[in-house]
Amino acid sequence: MYEQYLVESNPHWREEKLNTGTKRHLLYETIPLLDVDHIIAITGIRRCGKSYFLRQIADYLLEQGVRPEQILFLNFEMPAFVGQKAYKVLDELFETYKKLKNPKGRLYLFFDEVQMLPEWETWIKYNYDLLKGKIKFFITGSNSHLLSSEFSTLLTGRIIQKALYPFSFSEVLTHRNIKWRNIEDQIINKVQIIRSFEDYLVNGGMPEILEIGNPELKREFLISYFNAIIYKDIIPRFSIREASLLNELAINLLSNTSNLININRTAKYYNANRKTIREFIRFLQMAFFIFMVPKFHFSIKTRELSLKKCYAADNGFVHYLPLQFSPNSGKLLENLVFLELKKRFEHVFYWRNSSECDFVAIDKSGQKNIFQVCYNLTPDNREREIKGLISVVSKYPESKGIILTFNDKDEIEEAGKKITVKPVYEWLIENSNVNKFYE
Repeated sequence: MYEQYLVESNPHWREEKLNTGTKRHLLYETIPLLDVDHIIAITGIRRCGKSYFLRQIADYLLEQGVRPEQILFLNFEMPAFVGQKAYKVLDELFETYKKLKNPKGRLYLFFDEVQMLPEWETWIKYNYDLLKGKIKFFITGSNSHLLSSEFSTLLTGRIIQKALYPFSFSEVLTHRNIKWRNIEDQIINKVQIIRSFEDYLVNGGMPEILEIGNPELKREFLISYFNAIIYKDIIPRFSIREASLLNELAINLLSNTSNLININRTAKYYNANRKTIREFIRFLQMAFFIFMVPKFHFSIKTRELSLKKCYAADNGFVHYLPLQFSPNSGKLLENLVFLELKKRFEHVFYWRNSSECDFVAIDKSGQKNIFQVCYNLTPDNREREIKGLISVVSKYPESKGIILTFNDKDEIEEAGKKITVKPVYEWLIENSNVNKFYE
């Protein structure tokens, strides 16, 4: 029954090249995990490139000498699979695959959008335990499903989750064949890099959007992504009845990107229950659509009770979805910086006491990195921005402080502290630990 589907879904069996798209930086982090038994779950917002990323892993395995018949790629978004029990579909597919290819050695199973099959996690757990060491699972799907409590509980100790985001700026440059990996490339291609950054600032990094030139068509695509997140990922999963409230709240949060969100005030504005608003925000976070950033404090309770700052998964959503008459470049710049900090650092907070600072980012070693973001340093804001940064750096002398702007560059010494002022586009391509891998 499934032979044709299996053959069509696995072109590498016919020695055809897999369509892998632009190589993602997450591949660099994932490769060391290929030899462990754990299930690899790739989570992320819809349409950020998870299917392409699975094919990149498969392609890497093929390059390392894994035989084509050892790799099985399945996508469960086909209408024929929807609603069917996992054990029935997966048992038949797996048995048909073994009869068709008679694979030897360790098997690598790639299950894309696996949440379309009810009880899929039970089937994977059973086969993981039964064939441990002989089988390696890679799964993707809607994040609201992959982080559900029943899933996490059932596969505890058996799974490693990796988050895939829309394209970073350096990935955009790679996608557009603009060389950026050393200082010579950056000097020669500076004009192209800056133009690409101006585009990235407004349009974001959703892979399909990069291929579209018409702004109205970009908007239509982003609206379709938004509707899929709201009406396919969140509403059915959590049996939400107040769909219009969830829709309006999501747009409102995009409008308030980089702002503090007051749950009580928001609930009052919508004449809604505070618990409902809090739950809806949690669902939007689970779908990777928004991120809520807490205030920096050593007390967990204080962090939980403090107002959170809201950031969006992609600048394209911020620019195109809310009704606005001109882009807020400062807000978009801050959102870009947050998204990069989310990838680079273990924890990200905002700072507020007598002064304000945009981000306190803490790495795995506990090192604090302090960031202030403003579009331009001007005589009107210079003192305020520096004061906010110094208020944190002075409290933690081992920390490093940087002011990120659109195009300003400077070295400032204030209160005995050195502060670097740098364009965001330069900072975004500084993270060069992937260079050797991509050469």
